Amino acid sequence: MGAMSAMTLRKERAGRAVELAATLLREARAQETPAEIAQARRLARMMDDPRGKELTIALVDQAFRSRRPERIADQLSYLLHRYGTPHFMEWWERVALMLGGVMGHYLPSVIVPPIVARLRHETESLILPGEEEELQRYLAQRRRAGVRLNLNLLGEAILGEGEAARRLEAYLALMAREDVEYISVKVSSVFSQINLVAFRHTVERVKARLRVLYQQALRHHYRHPDGHLTPKFINLDMEEHRDLDLTVTAFREVLDEEEFAPLRAGVVLQAYLPESHRVQRALTAWAIERRRRGGAPIKLRIVKGANLAMERIEAAVHGWPQAPYTTKAEVDANFKRMVEYGCHPERAQAVHLGIASHNLFDVAHGLLLRAESEDESLSPIGGEGRTSSRGSPRMRRGLRS
Repeated sequence: MGAMSAMTLRKERAGRAVELAATLLREARAQETPAEIAQARRLARMMDDPRGKELTIALVDQAFRSRRPERIADQLSYLLHRYGTPHFMEWWERVALMLGGVMGHYLPSVIVPPIVARLRHETESLILPGEEEELQRYLAQRRRAGVRLNLNLLGEAILGEGEAARRLEAYLALMAREDVEYISVKVSSVFSQINLVAFRHTVERVKARLRVLYQQALRHHYRHPDGHLTPKFINLDMEEHRDLDLTVTAFREVLDEEEFAPLRAGVVLQAYLPESHRVQRALTAWAIERRRRGGAPIKLRIVKGANLAMERIEAAVHGWPQAPYTTKAEVDANFKRMVEYGCHPERAQAVHLGIASHNLFDVAHGLLLRAESEDESLSPIGGEGRTSSRGSPRMRRGLRS
């Protein structure tokens, strides 16, 4: 295909993506419940209240950490003093919060539990309950709705090998459940002593942990609604820029071992890192060769990137340029380039794509590329936003939350 015809095709596809995004949005909004509409309006008000947003983030981050009501009451009082009462809340919520900040010191066991319960209610659509009965009920509900779940344990910043071992055991227990198909893991959550100066040593230590996880995935199978069985699926998530080559190297080397040839596994690439397209090309060439030798395909999940603030701080502290792109246009262009590259039919046979974005235009663009290449392995990822995780049957086919 010539340069002009390729550009014409992309321009025409962009116009159709805008139309499809509008259709998806209309269909999603038609399915919204009154509670979801109210929650969306509340979220919009919060986004227009910077101090209220900061308080909400701090409350959600800190109110769940302690099980002692008096400690939570002390933190609530401190946060209210620092940020003030949020304007986006209803008047009665502001009054209740202020009373909680004052009275919590005197009656913490009475005042704090309702506040924590309210916070849990506000985040229940994003954070799943870890308690057995509630989690089991939620997983069954989503399975009946035809949505496949990717579970990610919260609290991945670990401080030592003892905590890394506990996290590893938690992942193994999760995969042993009959109702869990797919989990996400960061290498930094199962190995605490990452040292890129000792790159090969660190890779070998990470590979040892990955072998344990992948062996568990092969040991336990998930029964799909149609009755067929597959090994549990592990997706290696990505966080810091420093973890990119480490994660991908360990991923490739372990999956190259004969024991894991039949195992399907995945890794995430972040489009806001300029190196990600280079890594995608190398992974694709390796996966095609792995398939030629009789190995299973891999899954590549493409995201925009969610660690920009920390990458900026890291760059400022050390006085070097930030690792991610500096403009949104560059990130969006790289995202589209990676999705288009991955939808080529020959590549898609070895590397199945998942695309994750809050942006419906990017999701629509990916669906059109899938239709053009007849690539049924590409799936949009739900959970990036309530609207994008609803939508039409064409969107929901192959949807993973």
